[in-house]
Amino acid sequence: MTEARESHPLLECSALELRAGYRTLIRNFELKLWPSASLAVTGPNGLGKTTLLRTLCGVSRPFKGNVAMRGESLWPEKTHGMKQDICFLASQPALFFDHSVQSNVEYGLRALGRACRKEAIADVLKNVGLGERSSQTARTLSTGQKRRLTLALILLAQPRILLLDEPSNGLDSDGVELCLKVLEQMRAAGSGVLVATHDPQIVGWCGTTLNLREWAK
Repeated sequence: MTEARESHPLLECSALELRAGYRTLIRNFELKLWPSASLAVTGPNGLGKTTLLRTLCGVSRPFKGNVAMRGESLWPEKTHGMKQDICFLASQPALFFDHSVQSNVEYGLRALGRACRKEAIADVLKNVGLGERSSQTARTLSTGQKRRLTLALILLAQPRILLLDEPSNGLDSDGVELCLKVLEQMRAAGSGVLVATHDPQIVGWCGTTLNLREWAK
């Protein structure tokens, strides 16, 4: 990692305006996500939390504004390749339901440009409580187990930037504790973590909270 890269936030946006059709969700929004930082994005449903995360990872386009990753533009001009820098986990895990737990992890790592030994995958699956389910199809997992599978992918991929939409959905108290443990490991390793959530435990763990109501006026 170069010193020049570290002089910039991992992720930042400015003068951001998001719309749903002709309706403005938020305007003049800005943030900077630095290494080892954690931000919680809160606000009522329909205000644009998911849209914001999708925009920041390059999946959706903003109506106005600028988005940059480590000093390189994602919008309005895309100059950053992003593949190995960022991981976005949606509120509903995107899995190959007819493939095994093991296959889902391997595919996710390949999609992020990562290579990993089968032994390492087995160890992480055990750590998230899926050690005996590696050959089980994802379709047969419970909602909480599917979320645990995405947490395993985070631990193996080690992205520099982690965007999560309601990561505690479907998790019991042990699962939420595991989620926070994984996020803490990522933050301690220097990753930036941005979470859209209603969960007070997740909000409490984050260092800073941004309520989108402030930009919806």
